[in-house]
Amino acid sequence: MKPKALIVEDDDRIIGSIEDTLFSIGHEHDWATNQHDAQQMLQDSDYSYVLLDLQIPAKPNRGGADKEFGCNLLRDIQHIKGRGRTPVIVMTAYSADCLDLSTELYANGASEFIAKPFSNKGRTLASVIRKVLDKQEPPLPTQPPPIDKPPPTQIPFAGGELVFHADRITLCDVTVLVNSRAKQMRKILDELRRRGTKGAFVARSGPELVDLTGIRGGQNSVAGAVRDFRNNVTETLLEHLGIVCGSQDIIRSGGPGYRLNEWITIRVAESEAEKSSDANDAPAEDPDDGRRERILAELRKGEKLRAPAIAARLGCCTKTVKRELDALRTEGQVEFIGPSKTGHYRLTE
Repeated sequence: MKPKALIVEDDDRIIGSIEDTLFSIGHEHDWATNQHDAQQMLQDSDYSYVLLDLQIPAKPNRGGADKEFGCNLLRDIQHIKGRGRTPVIVMTAYSADCLDLSTELYANGASEFIAKPFSNKGRTLASVIRKVLDKQEPPLPTQPPPIDKPPPTQIPFAGGELVFHADRITLCDVTVLVNSRAKQMRKILDELRRRGTKGAFVARSGPELVDLTGIRGGQNSVAGAVRDFRNNVTETLLEHLGIVCGSQDIIRSGGPGYRLNEWITIRVAESEAEKSSDANDAPAEDPDDGRRERILAELRKGEKLRAPAIAARLGCCTKTVKRELDALRTEGQVEFIGPSKTGHYRLTE
């Protein structure tokens, strides 16, 4: 929308010059010759700015132009439009009188002054108009600002379903882990989601998780992955659901090691379940109900054995032996001693 000016000027000789300037800069305008008509136009229309000659008549067809009526109209503009909402450029041929009145005029809402006749270089009428519009602040609100809505209620975390998809993990239907961005943490959660013989989630120490997942970087990498996962869960649940989740609410640590809290439920998504089912359809090793006893028998010999060495002696794969060792550790019959890369299994005392 083009800027629109209200020109308040009773001198026909100057009107043409003003109209040419406004046409040149693409502004529209209305024209009043006295205080009364200007008041009516200000009440009926909105203007981007006012060009005000101080020496104007009070009413139409009455003559008697006087600076008093221009000063009164300046006050009227503030009353009708609101203080500071519509900038006013005061035009006067009496520069000396204008200087004497400048303090009063500024106090009553004048934005800028320009002397008549207008200069055609330097401080032109067009340059003064642009200057005033450029520094004009946004208008004061006509209505009180809306009251900010109270922040949403924050809900303490009270458990939820951890769903394992093929490419991500969700908690309370919100994605909290993407496999491609957190491969180490996915391996850790795949281990921690297991349950022992008594139905509780297994607890795994840092060295055990390193040994089971093959994560490089040792226990520091495990601790870092768990920390990042906790932080992401806290931020994501708060942002999307308004749920406040503590650092120990999903994965606990300390004592026997890392383990999932019991108020977490596990569900394997259909795509992941199908993946596991496909793996189960592959030829499996011949079951051996005595495999655990054979592992215990090897450990009774007192040798410092790791999973690959035990597997070689039993003639089965390392993964199967690790699974059996996990079960034996859950039952409290064996334990892993020492660093993940050089430690070994032994019977518990």
